[in-house]
Amino acid sequence: MKYLRYTLLMILIAALILPSPSVLAVANAEVETSSGGDASQVVETSTPSPGSTAAAPSSQPAPNLTTEQPTVEPVAAANPPAVAPVNPAPPPVQTTAESPEKMAPLLISKVSPDKKYIEIYNPTDSNVTLAGWKIENYKADVKTGGKEFKDEVILANDFLVLSNDPALTKAVKFDKAPSVIQGEGSVVLSRADGSTADVIGWGGAKKFLTAPVTGGVKTVWRCFAGNLIVDSKNNFADFSLNKTAEADDQGVTPYTRPRCKTPEPPKSLNKCEGLKLNEIASHVDEPFIELVNGSNKTITTAGCKLTIDSNNSQEVLGDIELKPGELWAVKVKRTKLKLPKMKGKVRILDEAGAEIDATEYDNMPKGASWSLLDGEWVQTFAVTESATNVFKEYADCQSGYMRNESGKCVKIPTPATVSDVLAPCPAGQYRHPETRRCRKIEAAKTVTPCKEGYYRSEATGRCRSIASAAAKTLKPCPDGQFRNPATGRCKKIAAADDILKDCPEGFERSPVTRRCRKIKTASMPVVGSATAGVQHVAGATWGWWVFGGVSLLAVGYGAWQWRWELSQLIRKLRR
Repeated sequence: MKYLRYTLLMILIAALILPSPSVLAVANAEVETSSGGDASQVVETSTPSPGSTAAAPSSQPAPNLTTEQPTVEPVAAANPPAVAPVNPAPPPVQTTAESPEKMAPLLISKVSPDKKYIEIYNPTDSNVTLAGWKIENYKADVKTGGKEFKDEVILANDFLVLSNDPALTKAVKFDKAPSVIQGEGSVVLSRADGSTADVIGWGGAKKFLTAPVTGGVKTVWRCFAGNLIVDSKNNFADFSLNKTAEADDQGVTPYTRPRCKTPEPPKSLNKCEGLKLNEIASHVDEPFIELVNGSNKTITTAGCKLTIDSNNSQEVLGDIELKPGELWAVKVKRTKLKLPKMKGKVRILDEAGAEIDATEYDNMPKGASWSLLDGEWVQTFAVTESATNVFKEYADCQSGYMRNESGKCVKIPTPATVSDVLAPCPAGQYRHPETRRCRKIEAAKTVTPCKEGYYRSEATGRCRSIASAAAKTLKPCPDGQFRNPATGRCKKIAAADDILKDCPEGFERSPVTRRCRKIKTASMPVVGSATAGVQHVAGATWGWWVFGGVSLLAVGYGAWQWRWELSQLIRKLRR
């Protein structure tokens, strides 16, 4: 028993110190890989668990996971901009049979707006099933056609061409033939999960990588450096512009691998530093956009762009050299720009598309411009093309008019000329001082002297009777009377005893007659008798006689006072 206990203890110690066989196997594999063996050929095997079943063999051939490392150095495309160095796209190492369809780095190798085909290249060593992949063609942001793949397969290191041209017998047909144009466009290749595999844009395209290819092309294509296709994620650098390959004068056609040309020194993009907007004349007969070199050194405008935000129009400027402070007016009608008359926003972009300067105008009247004065944008009616900006608050008045102090246009007064001197009026006429017209001279009227016993009134200029005038001379009022200034009659001067006494009890003074009258009492009327009625009628008749007599006396007195005037009136009536 003693020896048995020692033996079991030694076995336990050995099990704790020594590693397991599986760990030793993994260590040996790592040693073999580090010593120069191909890691891609290492196949991991595992013993199935007792409850598991063996997987059925796949009907698809297993992808070849070996990779071939290139020995040829990559070559850049002709005239690339200043971007990251151009590197060929290395084929990725595939780890599962399902990964190529999900993450395959397929590339668009050729696009021909002239021949109307699109070519895709598979740079990997595995066949890729394109189920769910899409290729779409765009003009600006509008989709014009493309293809959604079903079960098409692109072979390893091979091409797949899409075209509706019957001459390309191996080509895959488009679902809708895209409207590919030479001026601008873009093609987008998308994976089944919606991620973007590759993009190419040319001209004024909205979709591209880093920088678009120059517009107006017939075919854009990637070149090959050895057996590797060039891909730097820059469309301008990667795609040649319809040029024959240099190595063997090979034409660029579908399913070919055109060689790269000898790389040229990289060209840096123009940052357009110092180029500024100076004047926007949008509502004039010949609209223009004036630029100025605001720096202290000479600059060039090659690659710089003018854009109008409201309609997305753009114009790439030519190679113009501007000295410090020099102005350059860009005529809008000679460009692709669409400059709104009343309201708009103008921007300057550098060759890479970054904004350099911008300004916005609104409610621009006819004949005015949007000008930069002392660092501030103002509206002025002085349109100074290729000249120093000047502030002018109002527009010019019409011919023959001038602007007064209130800002309104008024007619210019014309000075007197020889022709304006008035000719003398004819004989017997004179010129009126106000109307300046000739009027007939009225002959002096001879006044006939009044007949004997009459005189001429100074007020009316007529002859009046001297006797009548003498009769109208008022005599002085007698003592105790005064002449009423309103009626011209004598009136008794009121004495102290003429003051009206108070009316007796039961009476009141009438405000009209100034006489005392009995105060009427509010009592029920008493039914009158026939005798009372007769008395009332008799009293009324007496009142009328009194009224008639007084009226007759008043008429007689008036006729005596105005007897002369009445006699003159009767004479006129007789005539």
